[in-house]
Amino acid sequence: MEIDLELIDPNPNQPRQTITVESIQAKARLLKKHGQITPIILVAQKNGRYILLDGQLRTEGAKLLGWKSIRAVIVPMPKDLTQSSLITFLGFEDLNPLDKAEAIVQELNKATELDLEEISTVLATVLKRIERDGKSKELTKLVALDLEQQKLGLETLNVIGEEQSLFLGLLELGLNPASVKSNLLPMLFLPDDLKKAIRYNGLKGAHALALATLSAKALDISEEKAQKERTKITEKVLAENLTVPETRELIKQVKAKYLTTTKSESKEVKSIIQKISNLSETSLIQASTEQLQELKIILQKKLAEIENLSQHQA
Repeated sequence: MEIDLELIDPNPNQPRQTITVESIQAKARLLKKHGQITPIILVAQKNGRYILLDGQLRTEGAKLLGWKSIRAVIVPMPKDLTQSSLITFLGFEDLNPLDKAEAIVQELNKATELDLEEISTVLATVLKRIERDGKSKELTKLVALDLEQQKLGLETLNVIGEEQSLFLGLLELGLNPASVKSNLLPMLFLPDDLKKAIRYNGLKGAHALALATLSAKALDISEEKAQKERTKITEKVLAENLTVPETRELIKQVKAKYLTTTKSESKEVKSIIQKISNLSETSLIQASTEQLQELKIILQKKLAEIENLSQHQA
């Protein structure tokens, strides 16, 4: 049925938090070219208005085109609007991985009261135990089973109590816990510059995880310098539309530039420090005046070079 666009209210708890002008324009172009192929899904309210359950981009695209109404399917108010929205989005909409991870953690928090750190720890602990027992394939099979079968399966894998509640929350959403742990949760721990690139520039999740390895610790540089390096490489990845393997190769080259230099300098400097440390007072007393003078000049010259280098690296 056709519903007046002015009667549609957004879902306040919708999983999609990132809607760019470009994504709305792209959807509008498709609607103009092909028409509306799939109806949006609405929930009727008592006041005669509707809450949007699925089809936010189509709705925004239709508004941009100046449409007055849009074709919709009306469904009853679900028992849990937030969870129903998430399931709908996971099945039909192309959520970016950051929005998806945030929505899933919000849902798990509601079901288990575990926060992000606790969810991450429980998932890692249980998955490691299941992998150690050689039962990873059994866990994957549970995604396609019904709730009772999932409970029995988890008990067979010795996943009970709080751990079982967490895993059932993911299985109910049709998600493999191992995939969520490896591909989605890491999105929430990305640095802010990469999160912004995902939200506003369309950076893909796999690319972002690879770029996150360009950290201050990994490159042995300051966080400010690491962020500048990440931003430069991220812009190149987006501008040239690099694949994940191409991105990883680029990252490998950046790491080699920093780590090779650091490693060779470290070994050489370590050796020199050791030799200077072993230079005892007795040895200096036995040296000639010319030797002491020459050593003094060398050390003063090297000290000036070290101070100059330190200023450039700061």
